[in-house]
Amino acid sequence: MLFSTILFAQTENATDIITGVNESSGFTYNNFVSGNFRTQYEGRWAEGGQDDHDMYGYLRFKTKDFFHDKVTIAGSGRLSKDLDGHEPKDGAFRDILDSYDHNVNGRLYYLYADIRNPVIDKSSLRVGRQYQYSVETILFDGAKYEQQIGAIDTYAFGGLRVSQYSSTYFDTVTGGGVGVRPFVDTRTTLDYVRIISDEFIDDEIGLNLWQKIHEDLNFSGRYTVLNQLPKDCLVKLSWDKADWDASAQVSYYRFLHSMAEHSNNISPFYQILGSFKPFDLISLTGYKGLGEKFGISGGVDRRNVLDNDDENTFNRDYNRTFFSFMVNNVILQESKATFTVEYWNTEGIDHSTDIGIDYDKKIGKFDIGVGTSYSVYKYNFVGSNDLQTILDGESSKDIEQKIDVRTYYLRLKYLLTKKSDVSLRWSSEISDADPDTDIYHQLLLSYSTNF
Repeated sequence: MLFSTILFAQTENATDIITGVNESSGFTYNNFVSGNFRTQYEGRWAEGGQDDHDMYGYLRFKTKDFFHDKVTIAGSGRLSKDLDGHEPKDGAFRDILDSYDHNVNGRLYYLYADIRNPVIDKSSLRVGRQYQYSVETILFDGAKYEQQIGAIDTYAFGGLRVSQYSSTYFDTVTGGGVGVRPFVDTRTTLDYVRIISDEFIDDEIGLNLWQKIHEDLNFSGRYTVLNQLPKDCLVKLSWDKADWDASAQVSYYRFLHSMAEHSNNISPFYQILGSFKPFDLISLTGYKGLGEKFGISGGVDRRNVLDNDDENTFNRDYNRTFFSFMVNNVILQESKATFTVEYWNTEGIDHSTDIGIDYDKKIGKFDIGVGTSYSVYKYNFVGSNDLQTILDGESSKDIEQKIDVRTYYLRLKYLLTKKSDVSLRWSSEISDADPDTDIYHQLLLSYSTNF
């Protein structure tokens, strides 16, 4: 726990360190940095006496504008410590922390500087480790430049691709995009990404459209192409009527072309999950408030593998229907409860109707919650499942799919101050899985503070 103590001390003293600047210089550093620090213990237990204990520390921060209000700096990272040493290769809780050479390891999620109008007006430059959300979600070390030209928004970026799980060597990533608003209620964007690795050169293009149809009705759509082959498409229609406290949404997603290994893999576990095969997913959800104390919501999900021969353990047809009833401040003040009924119709599994309950109550500085939920499928990555071993294709036998999983949980939060709290969450899973792991317990203890 030493590393968590060090991070906590640094965070607590950060304001004091940067506050002592003489304001006669014309600039004050008082409250210069804001953010959050959280330290967390995780314990896991399974049948047969197996257990695992880890510690984490998370730090996220952002500065105020400085250098004539043109520059801000933001960062986020994590330190982890494996408290009980590496799990054996056949251990139920062996994970990626057990693949590192040391028990203490760090990850830098992002650290960048934003510069406003570095060259001309209506522009921005971001330099450092950053995420790019466009056609793909990409983490890279480099730069991104954005420029607004009248009603047109443009951007370009480039650098070295980064992965938190595997070595990317000197993979490069470049791209750009343009967004236009041809009409007041219409916006469209065209995005392009190129990734060059040792084995692949992948080009991906994405086209997005947003259209306001009516005051309360909106349409959005997306179509992507990977290496001149259609990849996927998504269309969504959403209705939101604030005056009625009601909303509804219908969406259709279709995965168009089989995918396996690429420079920016759709999943790091693709060799175990297998090639992603074409499927479509239709979802319909809705909500209606019933006064101040009650509300109802419901929905239907239908997933269909386009070719029945492509169905496997991780790629299935299913139909799910749910209905939820929400109750706020009935009988007890500062309380809320949600009752959910789900119906699953899945090939190879009996039709099932199950109930979930979540109850939350505030008592002074305490926030107490209890509940239970159900899932037809959950995935348990056990055994030798550090990513490198997975990529070597040696551990497919270690991936288990849990079926008919019932979860019970308890959560407690106590407010120490307006900006800090301690919390506890205990959960237990009971499933139709391997006898050694069909009962699984998890304990999370954390301290969080905003600064």
